[in-house]
Amino acid sequence: MKKAVMWAGANVDVMVAVILAVVILILDFTGVTSAKIVQSATMATLAVVAIVLLRERVRGDSQGQSVLESVGETHRRLDRLTDEFQRRPEVRVISGGEANRVLEEARRETGRWVFRGATGAYVRAVTLPECVRAARPHRRRLDFRLEILDPSDPELCEEFVGLHRRMAVGTDSPERSWTVRETRRELYATILAACWHQQRYELLDIDVRLSASYSLLRYELSSSCVIFTQRGPEFPAIVIASGTPSYLCWESELHVSFQQARRLRLQDVKALPLGDEPAPDEIRALFQGLGIELPADYTDDDLVGIRRLALESSDPYANSA
Repeated sequence: MKKAVMWAGANVDVMVAVILAVVILILDFTGVTSAKIVQSATMATLAVVAIVLLRERVRGDSQGQSVLESVGETHRRLDRLTDEFQRRPEVRVISGGEANRVLEEARRETGRWVFRGATGAYVRAVTLPECVRAARPHRRRLDFRLEILDPSDPELCEEFVGLHRRMAVGTDSPERSWTVRETRRELYATILAACWHQQRYELLDIDVRLSASYSLLRYELSSSCVIFTQRGPEFPAIVIASGTPSYLCWESELHVSFQQARRLRLQDVKALPLGDEPAPDEIRALFQGLGIELPADYTDDDLVGIRRLALESSDPYANSA
């Protein structure tokens, strides 16, 4: 009933024209009134019809104009999106402080991180703690994949150190002081840090693989981009946005490399106790459970040094719910 009333209100002029036409026909057919009155009524009816036609024409022109304006606005928005996409190329080259900013943004809300490199010192000290810190308040699941050098292969570590010594740009370059022993300690520290964080955040799914080869590049893949860096901020870095063919290509490449490396079964040692500052005995038991034999000449002081390297970042769990 309500719809009928609304329709009648919207079309009252049409109804008036129809009623007038019917009345004129009846009067003319019965001969009740004069021809002059019929003629006048006919003119009135035609006037109403003309008004209806003009109204519909105006309404049609108004709607047509609205459609044209909407189409024009859509084209303008598409042009802006196209320009923005063209201004943001698939591959960017950055350097210095910008590389640190891009890494920070990539860590902020990512649910995954894949690293392939040498010792993983930066990932251990910065990336892993910060990703956990960002995920923990939201109880967000975090996937972490680390591919580092195998510390139980001293010859591989020696080749890696020798390469960087030969590539040092000056006699005072830090690489000149690198030693195989310190490199292996860094690797042990990264493994210890992975296990330590695993025990303190239940939603952290971390996987560590040991590689039998090394590279000059560090590969870091997050949900938003993949970043290629070299040692030191003086070297340029390459950033590839997610959702692009290049990103998907490198994602597959890192997956294949990861599958070829030796896996450490971190789940097997998840129940082994690791205190806030693991004692040397706890560290030894951990590596024994992982099937990694520590050098025979490692003393408790060496293990304390490894612990210091593993936990040198700020505690991401302090004052958190």
